[in-house]
Amino acid sequence: MRSFWSDILAADEVSLGNVAARTCLGKTGPAAATNMQLVDPPTCRERAVADVAAQQKFLSGLDSTPAPPKFAADDHAFRTQIPKTIADLKAMISAADTGSKDAVVQATTVFLNDMIPTVARAMDDVDPSVRHGD
Repeated sequence: MRSFWSDILAADEVSLGNVAARTCLGKTGPAAATNMQLVDPPTCRERAVADVAAQQKFLSGLDSTPAPPKFAADDHAFRTQIPKTIADLKAMISAADTGSKDAVVQATTVFLNDMIPTVARAMDDVDPSVRHGD
């Protein structure tokens, strides 16, 4: 779980001021309004490509590591939502390829709606020492 979360954070480049939120949503913080001038389709594309790799790696890991019974619901959430989020990220890449800032924001919003809260809650349950998706 921590490896998956670390990979996502690396893809989002959180240490650099959350590049994903800024370049894919035009936001400088969770409550900030969208500023379309901040949306950068090529940079968002790079972030989405890195995130696809992280999510595919995690999904592959699920296949080789059976979940303990107490995490069965979380395992189900991962197995049903992660394929959706991978498809969403691929849609973000396609949207970024068009250069349309509106399309990037729309595709990113779909991704976030599939990722949060379902996947983030399951991650919180499996590893309560870290808040995922905050």
